[in-house]
Amino acid sequence: MHGIRVCIAAVLMAALANMVPGSALAAELVVGSVLAVRGDVFSDTTSGQQPLKANAPVRLGDTIVSASGKAKIALNDGTVVSVGENSRVRVADYERAPGSTGTRVSLVAGALRSLVTKTTATGKFEIETETAVAAVRGTDWVVEVTADQTSVAVVSGEVAVTSRAPQAQATVVLNTPGQGTDVRRGSAPTPVATWGAQRFSSTLARATFD
Repeated sequence: MHGIRVCIAAVLMAALANMVPGSALAAELVVGSVLAVRGDVFSDTTSGQQPLKANAPVRLGDTIVSASGKAKIALNDGTVVSVGENSRVRVADYERAPGSTGTRVSLVAGALRSLVTKTTATGKFEIETETAVAAVRGTDWVVEVTADQTSVAVVSGEVAVTSRAPQAQATVVLNTPGQGTDVRRGSAPTPVATWGAQRFSSTLARATFD
C-alpha cells in the first residue's frame, strides 16, 4: 500500500510539472540586474508594477517602464542598456549555450542606448520594435521609437537594420559613427545617411543614462 501511495504521488507531481507552461518557468530566469536608476522608473512583472531599484534582478519577460526617469541595466551577456525617459522596454528572449548567447529586447516606446560587447560568431543581440529589427555583435548604438517610426543610429561599431514590413524587408548597415536610418511603418529603411549634429546629439542625450 505504501508503495502504491508513493507511486501515485510521483505521478501527480509529474503531472503538475507538465502543467506548468514553459513560459512560466522561463519568466523566473534572471538575465541581468539594475545598475542605476534616476527618477520615476518601474518594473512591470507578473507580480505587478513596482518601483525599479538599483541592484534588483531583471528577469526574462520583465518590462521596464520609465516616466520622468532613466535606468541603466546590465545583462548577463555583457550588454549595458540605457533606458531613456518615457520608454517601455521588455526583455523578450534570452538564450545561452556554451560559447554563444542570444538576446532580444523589445522597445515598445521611447529611446534606448545599448553598448553590446563583442559576441561570438554565432551569438547575437537584437532590438525589435513594431516596424524594425536591429541586430549587432559589438556596437554602441541608439534606437528611438514613435508610433509610426523607428530611428537607429550608430555611435561605434556596426548595426544591421531590417524592416518588419512583409512587403519591404530590406536591410541597411550602419558602420560609421553618426550614421542613421529611419524605418516608417510599412516601409523599407531609409538610405543610410549621416545625421546632423543636433539630431544625433539630442537623440543620444534622450537615450543615455548619465
